[in-house]
Amino acid sequence: MRRRTLLGCLIAGLGFGWADDEQIWKEYLAWYRQQPIGISDLSTAYAEHLKSLGLDAGTVRERLNVVERLSKTRRAELHPFFFDRTYSSGAPRFNTAPNALLVETVRDLKPGRALDIHMGEGRNALFLASKGWDVTGFDFSEAGVAAAKRAAERAGVSVTALVCRHEDFDFGRAQWDLVVMSYTWVPLRGADYVGRIIESLKPGGILVFEHMMDDSGSPGAAPWLPRPNELLRVFGRLRIRRYEDVRARADWSWREERVARLVAERTPVPPDVLDR
Repeated sequence: MRRRTLLGCLIAGLGFGWADDEQIWKEYLAWYRQQPIGISDLSTAYAEHLKSLGLDAGTVRERLNVVERLSKTRRAELHPFFFDRTYSSGAPRFNTAPNALLVETVRDLKPGRALDIHMGEGRNALFLASKGWDVTGFDFSEAGVAAAKRAAERAGVSVTALVCRHEDFDFGRAQWDLVVMSYTWVPLRGADYVGRIIESLKPGGILVFEHMMDDSGSPGAAPWLPRPNELLRVFGRLRIRRYEDVRARADWSWREERVARLVAERTPVPPDVLDR
């Protein structure tokens, strides 16, 4: 009987600890989404916030440990809040002009249907719409999509802008003449989102990709940052029309970074293959 009682207390204690961690995480998210984007050291700022609530040093340290641990496995929950803060700041921390690689790539293309993945405030989507493209864009930031819609209305162009995660978006098959992946958060490793994106291109459709690179070699590196030559493998089913690995000013950085750029085409299937 005593053993059953102790076991029950242990299980209840574990359950309480889990619930307590969840409450700590929810309180952190509520605080995080209200912070100005200019805060560079969120951990210190949150510690000061907890101290202002009258919590002792030990409790503050415990809560920071919980937040740090959960942040490693719940990045997806933080991303929308980070970008909501970014797009609501009034002080752009990124290049607001359309991506230069995209501008150069579409210069001689006939406008068609374009998809802008993680469109943000719509800098690339609005540029394409102004050139006659039928553009759909999506992003998980409500603030970003709202800004894109306002900008489209001011510019007098039509853009379909959706609040959606890449995990949930229906890319379709053979839907797009152009797919833009400009500083997106789509994992290049693990789940096969790239395969879905490739299948969504029409035969002859073009994909434009640009992002900062990861050359750390760390297994814990962000999966959306390409490693050296990784794009050549990941998009190997496409015809690579251009690939660059350069030091350059990145659209999402105020300094030079190692940047990967790729332009690729989904080649049409030859008629003799279709007849087999």
